[in-house]
Amino acid sequence: MNEAEILPASLAPSRRSALTLRVLLFSLLLIPLNAWWLTEIEYVRYSDNATTQALFFNAITLLLLLIGLNALLRRLCPRWMFSRQELVALYVVVAVASNLAGHDVLQILFTTLTYVFRHDTPETGWGTKIIPYIPGHLVTREKEAIDALYIGNSTLYRRDHLLPWLAPLGWWTLFVMLVVWTMLCLTSLFRRQWDAERLNYPIAEIPIQVINQPETLFRAPLLWGGMAVGAIPQLVNLIHALSPSFPGVPIGVQTYAFDTYPWNAAGPIPISSFPFAYGLTFLLPTQLGFSCWFFFLLSRVELVTAAMWGYTEVNPWGRFPYIQQQGVGAILGLFLAVVWTARGHLRRVWRAAWGMKTDGAAAEEAASDADEPLSYRTTVFGLIGGLAGLVLFAVAAGMRWQTAVLYLGILFVIVVVVARIRAELGLPTFELYQVGADQILQRVAGTNAWTRSDLTVMTLFFWLTRTHRQFPMQTQVDAVRLGRRTQTPLRSVSAIILGASLLGTVAAFWAFLHTMYQVGYDSAKFRGPAIWAFGREPWQKLDTWITSPQEPDRGSMGAYLFGLGFTLFLVSMRSRFFWWPFHPAGYMVSGSFGLFRLWLPIFVSWLAKVLILRYGGLRAYRRFLPFFLGLVLGEFAAGFLRTVLDLLFGLHLPPESGIGGL
Repeated sequence: MNEAEILPASLAPSRRSALTLRVLLFSLLLIPLNAWWLTEIEYVRYSDNATTQALFFNAITLLLLLIGLNALLRRLCPRWMFSRQELVALYVVVAVASNLAGHDVLQILFTTLTYVFRHDTPETGWGTKIIPYIPGHLVTREKEAIDALYIGNSTLYRRDHLLPWLAPLGWWTLFVMLVVWTMLCLTSLFRRQWDAERLNYPIAEIPIQVINQPETLFRAPLLWGGMAVGAIPQLVNLIHALSPSFPGVPIGVQTYAFDTYPWNAAGPIPISSFPFAYGLTFLLPTQLGFSCWFFFLLSRVELVTAAMWGYTEVNPWGRFPYIQQQGVGAILGLFLAVVWTARGHLRRVWRAAWGMKTDGAAAEEAASDADEPLSYRTTVFGLIGGLAGLVLFAVAAGMRWQTAVLYLGILFVIVVVVARIRAELGLPTFELYQVGADQILQRVAGTNAWTRSDLTVMTLFFWLTRTHRQFPMQTQVDAVRLGRRTQTPLRSVSAIILGASLLGTVAAFWAFLHTMYQVGYDSAKFRGPAIWAFGREPWQKLDTWITSPQEPDRGSMGAYLFGLGFTLFLVSMRSRFFWWPFHPAGYMVSGSFGLFRLWLPIFVSWLAKVLILRYGGLRAYRRFLPFFLGLVLGEFAAGFLRTVLDLLFGLHLPPESGIGGL
């Protein structure tokens, strides 16, 4: 039975275009408004973080509003209803634009560009140590324009404020689009292979369910029960924030620590109960769910054991047993496994890009690119061109070409693996904190192996390596999956991604400038992490590299090799034995901040899913699925309402009462 036979007539598959006039008009309205909203709630007020979790609650809420509008239009004027393809387009537009304007991408870059000039003092000495090595075309050095950005009570719309930003932000827009384009080529390169491996794309499943079967889904009583359970804690905490005497619901991250040796070596143990986290982790395959919480607990056992062996400086971030560095080795191992598994597909893509014939009808069909996001010729040569453009950009900024190749090569290895984990594992959030290309190069070769200009450009690229949580490729793979499952032509999905990325980048820079010239970084109203994290962190790290050079770290290199070898062992065992319970992705994320905060929801949802499948089978799983989807939809809708009330009435709500505690 095909999809057309099981879907309602109104949702039968079609190949209607997603690029309609009203989609374009809505996009031109939504993207700047969304950028301003994100700037206010994440960057200025820090009342919530919409983009620190994998699924953005503003995009999901927009989808719910459009579904509700469709229900109204069905009664009043059916011909005005949004098609499935239009719903996909608007969702992707907001998700792609939010990704770029959000907490982990351009918010970091924008602050990095100004902090070093504002905080050049005799004490820091940055005017002689750092500033001479910063490429002039990528920053503005106009003191008045920078000072006004920190003082506030001014406006962007003055010649001396606006003009100094046009050239540097134009160059950075070009760089962002090269990053987006290169990652879109990688998405197109691996799309068919990952579908053939039957990856689940858990994050994409929420909008797929909402778009594909709204009539069935929203008639399920369990969905509404889940939405109530998800929304009530958010609404209760909103009341608590406004009236502290009213009791709140402790769903946010709470940390607990052992006081006695050696258990205190395990460090703080976070506990959280976000309803949406239970809902999303219920979608994980049971093997993956088990591996996530198991390897997290195992990493705590490693720390305790190391302390018992007499290691007095036990630290998961940079000391024995090198939990984070083991994860880096696991990334390298997973990349090798991903490429090796896809070797046949990659060979066919390469031959198709050069117009070479393949033998056999099955091989010809496998090499066809008619339904791909990009043609294979465009994919291959676009990927080569995109990488070359990024290398040229880095070299023009002052980085040696050898360093640029190494840096970007490591970066895109991580990008591919993180996107693969998103497609297969779908954690509600994910974070590899400062273990990326710059840290790997420092730990392997030492600081003195790189020139001052190399290190300065790495600092300007800090936004690419701070968390590895929101690369554009993660959003792209979900968008392509959504397009495929809703019968939306993938070429139009690619066009939407590129258009939304360009407009989203420009809108993000506008929103930052527009808002910060009004508010000012030094204002009491500014509560965001820009100064203490996005601003000080990269330049202070560069200062440390300059004043206290690091030698090659043999312990880290050993951890890289151990993580690589152990991951390949897990991959080998998993491919040979069906019963093998340990997934290498769970080992890789065992040092992730995101997993720290969600290990309990992952465990509970894993246990619930195992019991449901064990005693009720697939039929019971499908029956309970709407409840867990409702947990996500309910909390996200309530969380968005909370931010709207915050903006309308100037409530300045604390972040711990929202969703963004991840």
